[in-house]
Amino acid sequence: MKRTVLLGIALVSIAATGCSSSPERSDDTEVIGVGNVEYNSLYHFGYNRGCTSAIAQNTSNESLESMKDKTLQGIDPFEDGWRSGTETCSNGEFKSMYTVGNAG
Repeated sequence: MKRTVLLGIALVSIAATGCSSSPERSDDTEVIGVGNVEYNSLYHFGYNRGCTSAIAQNTSNESLESMKDKTLQGIDPFEDGWRSGTETCSNGEFKSMYTVGNAG
């Protein structure tokens, strides 16, 4: 019985510690809003596909345009990301969009 009580107290203590150490959001934290192009998933996908395609083009006879995702072609966030990715990675080296610089 003592062992069960001690185990229960230990588990409650661990749970309380875990909750108290979780990060708190301060009032000055920037919130990423819906529609923010920098963090739009289609933009990210387009950037990554464009960058990967620009690198692949260095060893391929295919054109960049033929490597583009035909399903998403014409959707502005994808197109913007694609264009940014192909331009950024045109030297044959993958560069994460998070280290490219300020997009604003």
